Amino acid sequence: MTLSRRHLMTGAAALAGSAALPGPAAAQDRANVGMILIGPVGDFGWSHMHDQGRRRMLEVLGDRVTSNLVESVAPPDFDRVATQLIRTGARLIFTTSFSYFAPTQRLAPRHPNVFFENATGPATLPNMAVYNARFYEGRYVQGVIAARKSRSKQIGYVATFPVPEVIHAINTVMRGAWSVDPSMRIRVVWVNAWSNPGREAEAARALIDQGCDVLCSHTDGPAPLQLAEQRGIHGFGQASDMTRFAPNAHLTSSVNSWGDYYAARARAVLEGNWQASDTWGGLGSGMFSLAPFTNMTPEQASEAERIRDALANGTLHAFDGPIIRQDGTPVIPAGQRLTDDQIRAMNYFYQGIDVAMP
Repeated sequence: MTLSRRHLMTGAAALAGSAALPGPAAAQDRANVGMILIGPVGDFGWSHMHDQGRRRMLEVLGDRVTSNLVESVAPPDFDRVATQLIRTGARLIFTTSFSYFAPTQRLAPRHPNVFFENATGPATLPNMAVYNARFYEGRYVQGVIAARKSRSKQIGYVATFPVPEVIHAINTVMRGAWSVDPSMRIRVVWVNAWSNPGREAEAARALIDQGCDVLCSHTDGPAPLQLAEQRGIHGFGQASDMTRFAPNAHLTSSVNSWGDYYAARARAVLEGNWQASDTWGGLGSGMFSLAPFTNMTPEQASEAERIRDALANGTLHAFDGPIIRQDGTPVIPAGQRLTDDQIRAMNYFYQGIDVAMP
């Protein structure tokens, strides 16, 4: 396997041979860190921001860390790519997609002296951690804003795959919108890809043609937002501040910030105290933030700031009851709150979402 041309290595050459790797508890002077991306570094979204986090890790730890990155790795190629990173000395590997969770869980026990960290997932292993941000908190704010901006009362959602993290994100937009106006509805188009600008634009076009005048997107690039700009409606960016792609349409974006986490986890390997963990940081954690609120009235921006701050400090929770499924079946009543495990396993839509579960 040839590593991506965009991979970056700093300091000395990578350690040679997985057989030379120290035991899990051993401190070391240097560490080689691998990273596997589901999309291209140039997607300006999810994969781009993981690479930015990697670069921040290198900046913080200097020549104590070297790094290999491989981009645009399809799940069927995961084992081959990860194995090659291990053979070239990777001691810690960040696998940055829900699509990699099952392959990472399968591969980790075969390499007990390598530490794996998967971005999103429901379970850990002795040498496998999972990490994510509570992006649903940002989606709730998006729902509030969308309800204030929409005239058609139709929000469009460009969705990737029907996995729990996408499902609970769509549901959270609905909860935010309904907190303002219970007549709001969400339409969804699935693109069955994390990064495919052509499909993303087609999905956005279909939603706009169905009457949606605010677009949300779970895909990794700015294509839906750019189409919103062309068609004179509003939308939200994904993973990075996408204002520059749609200066008249952009309302805000959830901005991912992985660098401090990556630096802390690589430092734990260096110091010999890495442990499997399950990290899920919210707006108050620094793992993500909301880009400046644009193209809205001062009153709308003030409301968005108030909701954002309440979510960050815990005085508001996106999954407080009552919660009712699409078919009218109650999930929890008022006075109760979904647990993290219930959120991560979500496989149903809320009332007001006009799409059947695939």
